[in-house]
Amino acid sequence: MINASSGATLLATNISNAGLGNRMRFTLSALSLATSAGRDFCYAWPQTNMFQPPLTDLWQFEHAEITWAEAIEAAKSHPYTAKSEELKTEDSFWHLRSGDPLTLPAGAQTWFERLRGLTPSEAIRERVDASFDELRGAPYVGVSIRAHEQSHARTKEASPVSWYLNRMAEIVAQFPNMKFFISCDVPEVQDQIMAAYPTSVGLTDKGEYNSAEGVIASVVDLYLMASSSYMIVPYWSSFPIMAWELAGRRITMETSRAGQREIDIAEIPLVLDPLHPSHRSGIF
Repeated sequence: MINASSGATLLATNISNAGLGNRMRFTLSALSLATSAGRDFCYAWPQTNMFQPPLTDLWQFEHAEITWAEAIEAAKSHPYTAKSEELKTEDSFWHLRSGDPLTLPAGAQTWFERLRGLTPSEAIRERVDASFDELRGAPYVGVSIRAHEQSHARTKEASPVSWYLNRMAEIVAQFPNMKFFISCDVPEVQDQIMAAYPTSVGLTDKGEYNSAEGVIASVVDLYLMASSSYMIVPYWSSFPIMAWELAGRRITMETSRAGQREIDIAEIPLVLDPLHPSHRSGIF
């Protein structure tokens, strides 16, 4: 258990039902806030049926972790706040709980800068490298689809599978040899897309939704999406935003609401190392 009287501390407690994007944006921005304020940092990362793997199964993250039960106990004497603006400098213990990135002081490292600097776990690195071999050396379009029953209703309504199929047909008409990388949370839908577009690549054996295996596969998807030359993605989803930030904002991200972009996909500089998708040939 943490000792709130041992020195200035920031505890970042994740919301139990938050997904990967919300957890990483909050945790990494909290780490930046703690660093900027000169405080010790620790975090709580609840593992439930809604989200099973620990953070350290996804990325190398050598920071102090406490249990969710310990975080709940700490909240009895140090209640949560969701906004960094509500914290008081004179308080030695800051307890934040949110699913959103925090407001940071000027000069603090952003959550997406920290994300780009993280090293994925060995299992993820190996799978990213192996999958990228099917895509290496040519432009491809990343296709992120959220169709699972637990996906946000606004996302599914705005970005139906039919929209992806139509948009992919338009891309193939313009670029006949274009490959696609498919990241989908429903295997049957992914199979449907890949049957319609045989040049598609996608992970198989991804595990159950939000299981340890499923989230690990999602992080593999994240790096492969970020290594694409163009992305068509669901509206109102944090996952493609992570991929876009991981890519250093150097590729276009199109949603059903944002509209088609006039981009020569074949001219986008290629990623050489999928574990560093912000580094592209011809971009320094």
